[in-house]
Order: sequence, then C-alpha cells, then structure tokens
Amino acid sequence: MQDQARIWTSPLRMKKKDVLITLPIIAATTAAIIYDEEIYSEFKTFQRKHHFVDDISPIITYMGDDKTSLSVSTLFLASGLVFKNEKAKRTAYFGYQTFIHSGIVIQVMKHLASRQRPSVNNGTDKWNGPSAMFKRYTQSFSPYDAFPSGHTIMAWGMATVIARQYSEHKWVPVTCYTLATVAGLSRVTEDTHWFSDVIVGGSLGYAIGRFVTKKHQNTNWQLFPSFGKNNGTASLIYSF
Repeated sequence: MQDQARIWTSPLRMKKKDVLITLPIIAATTAAIIYDEEIYSEFKTFQRKHHFVDDISPIITYMGDDKTSLSVSTLFLASGLVFKNEKAKRTAYFGYQTFIHSGIVIQVMKHLASRQRPSVNNGTDKWNGPSAMFKRYTQSFSPYDAFPSGHTIMAWGMATVIARQYSEHKWVPVTCYTLATVAGLSRVTEDTHWFSDVIVGGSLGYAIGRFVTKKHQNTNWQLFPSFGKNNGTASLIYSF
C-alpha cells in the first residue's frame, strides 16, 4: 500500500530530468487525443491494405494479456528455484509486484475515464467520465474500458522489469521494448484502444516497472513451498 501511494503521488516528487521526459509524453498524448479518430482511421486503412496484420495482430496482442504477464513471472520463479538463480527469482518478484500495481492503476483510471472503445461506434471517440463507471458491468465486454490500455501497461511493465534486470545483455532491452511496442500497437488494430491509450499505457507500464525494480532492488525474499497429501501452501518472506 505504501508503494501504491508513492506511485500515485510520484508527480509531486518529480525532478528536473523527470519533467523533461514527462512533458513530451504529455504533449504527444494530448496531440494523439485530438487526432485519435484520424489516427485510428489510418491504422484501419493500413490494415485493410496489408492482410498480414489480421493474421499476426490477434497473436501479438496476447503479449500484454494478464495471463501472459503472470506466466512469464512464474517461469522466472520456476527457473530461479530449480537452478538456484537469485536474479531469476528477483525478476519474478518484480514481475508480480509490477502486475499488482499496474492492475490497480488500470482499474482506477478506466473507471474514472470510461472512454468508449473504437469498436463501439465505428471509430467515434467519446469520454463518458465517472458517470458511466458502473455501466461497464452491464455487458460481458465493457465498451467503456479504452483509457488507458491495460494490455500495453502490462506489456511495458514486464518488458521494463526484464530489460532492467538483464541490461548487461544489449539485445534484451531492445527485444523487450520492441515486443512491448508492437503489443501496444496491436491494441489499435484489434479495435480495442485508441493510439493515445497506448501512449499512456506504455508510459505508465515503464514508470511502474522502473519504480518497482529501483525501489526493491535490495529486497531479500524467499519462497517456501510446502506440499501435503491433498493440498499445498507457499510462504513468502521478505525483508528490506
């Protein structure tokens, strides 16, 4: 809860270098929101002309799925336990932390914005605000979940964790951020998000992943699994 509070209040503690990074992101997001309908139309025109997008987009978009993020973290945890690799276990810990924090941020922002998805009204943008907060539960697939892109936050959060943990291998950050970018763009071709949703999602995912890895770099933790005849338990002990 302390970490979550620090995430929400982080703008109050920004340094000069943070401002220099944040201002261009705000400018890009503002411009994207203004021209989101035109940008979306261009995406769809490109997609109609290049049919390979229809084949790869549904696959690529799963890189930002909740199950994918949890699976990647679990794979790091399993490899860390099996091969006694502390860096892998720490990466898993960071991945789970980033997943939880990202999930909370996503839900709060989606409920407050209640922005329509591009697929709702043939590419017409509409922000419903908090007044539509509970309308999102009236359908199995909520049309009010556009802002920000949850898949993009998850993809960029996990990419940032892995990239920072294995930055000594130059190809790792390049690969991670490239896959996260493509996953974000697929949310537009999948008609679920506007381009500005992706920009904000990527920025938040990177910021949360960076916050977690930086703040908990010196955290020591251990996982103790225990299996009985008919059940299993796991204890997590960590210290700062």
